[in-house]
Formats: sequence, structure tokens, C-alpha cells
Amino acid sequence: MVGKLTSDTMLSCSRLPAILGLSPYSTPNQELNKTVRALAGEPPEPWAGAEAADWGNTFEPLILREMCMRLSLDLVEPTAPFKRKGIPLAASIDGLGIMPIAEVARTYTTDPARGIYVVGGRSITVSGDAVLESKLTGQAPEREGDDDAPPPHRGPVQLQGCMICSNLKWGAVGVLYRGTQLRIYIYGADQLMHAQIIEACEDFERRKLGPDWYAPKSGLDAAKTWSRADEDAPPVILPHELLPVVEGIIHAQASKKAIEAALDKCNAALMEALCNHTEGHITGADGRVITVRWPMRSYKAQPEKIVPAKPAYQIRQSTVIIK
Repeated sequence: MVGKLTSDTMLSCSRLPAILGLSPYSTPNQELNKTVRALAGEPPEPWAGAEAADWGNTFEPLILREMCMRLSLDLVEPTAPFKRKGIPLAASIDGLGIMPIAEVARTYTTDPARGIYVVGGRSITVSGDAVLESKLTGQAPEREGDDDAPPPHRGPVQLQGCMICSNLKWGAVGVLYRGTQLRIYIYGADQLMHAQIIEACEDFERRKLGPDWYAPKSGLDAAKTWSRADEDAPPVILPHELLPVVEGIIHAQASKKAIEAALDKCNAALMEALCNHTEGHITGADGRVITVRWPMRSYKAQPEKIVPAKPAYQIRQSTVIIK
């Protein structure tokens, strides 16, 4: 395994799911911030990935070799990134599946017994070499069927980006599930997805020069994007269109307090009725018996802990305060 071949100063295919809003692990602003930091010469933030990512790197050569064996391809592991002229995107491709020179075209058919699935149909006829992407997950395999495919962030979007950069017309994502089951998903080039990827890359390239941040996905995303507050900056006159947003927060906070008060009052009434009993029963309007439990909660003994000293630090709040 060669490892990462691309620079954070520009988009790479592994970052495409986040840019397109399809990743559960990262947001467009987090990726934009990574590039802004790289362009400024700042070191990347420490990697806080799960152990599965390290095992994915360890098993990558084995997964790629098994993919090529099942697909009857020869394996080449690239040692340089792929770039397509005029498109601000780079690809660090895991492997290339080399088609035998004697074969003009080949047809693959979904074969669950061999862990081969053609995405979008039962079979596909391909020609030329293939992009290969290796993935490992602790998740259970996806549902079997003609439309069986891993989620967008687990290879499919990255694979299409790699096709753009390499100018290859087909590829496969090999996913090793729970270390015991390998599935190979075969894809043809998706021109609609290619157009979306290219548009997103061009937009990202424009945004990184500002930087022109994306609309935040959540309060936490906003807090990470604008992580430093300028205490000396004058107040902002907010546009009138945001008045419904401000009033919505005020109403939601008031409703939350009322609901919490109502819940506390209802809990107290039930606790009074249960007294020292841990369980009670009541018949609902539809005749079903509803069980109400008020059990004890046990805690294991714990040794005394000395909390180590921490230096003072500041972070941006993930919610606003309205008065």
C-alpha cells in the first residue's frame, strides 16, 4: 500500500462525499477549513480516526488482490496521484485492475456466491482497465438484490471521482464486512454524478480563495467554522428576514421549558402513586396494559481519581443566546 498521494491544498476524491453532503463523518466546511489551513502552511489537525481506518490500510493490499482474483484482472498499485486537466480534483487510487490485452470487452454478472454485485442491473459489459477501491467496515453487509450497494460515503462517490481523474470507464469497490465477508460492487461511469462532482469541485476551488464558507450543517459545524470570536468587533445588524428564526428559537426554548416542567410534574405524580413499589400497571383506553417502572439504579464502586490539571482554553459555543 502506497498511502495518501494527494495534497490537502486541493480536493481529492476521498473528500468528495463530504463536499456533496453525503458523509456522516465530515462536513463541507470541515473540508474547506482543511484546505485553507494547508494553503496557509499550517499543519493538519491531528488524525482522530477510528481504529477501523488503520485496519483498512493494513488489509488494503489483501482486499485488492482478492478483488483482482475474483474479477480475473491483474493488479497495479499506483505510486502517483491522477489529475485531469481543467478539473480541480486529484485522485489517490488504491489500485488499477488491468484487463488482459487480448480481451476487447468483458461482461460481469451479479454472482452472490462469489460476492460480485453489478450495481444498477444484473450485468454490465466493460472494456479497458478498472479503478479499484478498497474499504473495510464493522457494519453488516447491505441487503442483497439488484439495487444492492454500499452507502455513497463507502466508496461509490470516491470511485466515480477516480474515474474522472483517470479517464477510466468502470471500476469496483471491494468492501470487507466485519473481517469475514468481501463483496465487490461493480460500477460503470455515471455521467450525471460526474457532472455533479465537477460542479462541486469548481465551487470548492472558488470558495477556498475567500474563504467563502458553506452554509453550516448544524450549530456544531458553525462553531467549528467560525471558531474564534472577535470580542472587539461591533454588533452585527441582522437582516429582517432572520426575525422568524430568532422568534422560532425563543418559542422553541419556551416550549422546551414547558414540556420539561410538565414531564417533571407527571413523573412526580406517578412516583407518589408507586411509593416503594418498583412497578405498576394501568389499562389504556384501547384495553392494553401499560407498565410503569420506577427501579433502583446501581453504581459500581470506583477508586478515587485525581483529575490532572488542564490549561485554560476557549471554544466557540454551538448555540446562540437570545435575550
